[in-house]
Amino acid sequence: MTRGRAIGLGVLACVVVGVVLAEVLTAGGGESKRQAPQLPNQVLNGPRVDLASLRGKPALVNFWASWCEPCRQEAPELKHFDATLGNKARLVGVDWNDTTDNATKFIADAGWQYPILRDPSQAVGSAYGLNGLPTTFVLNAQGQIVETLRGPQTAAKLRQALASAD
Repeated sequence: MTRGRAIGLGVLACVVVGVVLAEVLTAGGGESKRQAPQLPNQVLNGPRVDLASLRGKPALVNFWASWCEPCRQEAPELKHFDATLGNKARLVGVDWNDTTDNATKFIADAGWQYPILRDPSQAVGSAYGLNGLPTTFVLNAQGQIVETLRGPQTAAKLRQALASAD
């Protein structure tokens, strides 16, 4: 075997291993459960919630920002979803990397009634592994992240994700 061919096979093997590893570590290998990080302390709307208060029922933690166009598209779906949620689960919004004035105007315009917390330093989003907005983390009744929904969601998709939370 020539040296060039050996190098080529070595590079190919590294690429294959990298693709397989990426597939296992992301959605292709199934999402493993992990404990959700703490929620932010700052409250923009509704009562203060933390992970302890969410336990016992599934929950959705939706990260958004007023400057995010896909978040604007998702806003009516979240309002509708919350209105039909009843006592089955909890919905919590987290305003990420935004000004308080812009966030509170967005909340009022959207007509959201559920708890909204604020993550101005981006620390909580980083702890969750936020990789773009909007992103919704689905938590089971034990406070573990069981699914991550990226991009704007419909109320139907949120209900479907909630049904698979346990």
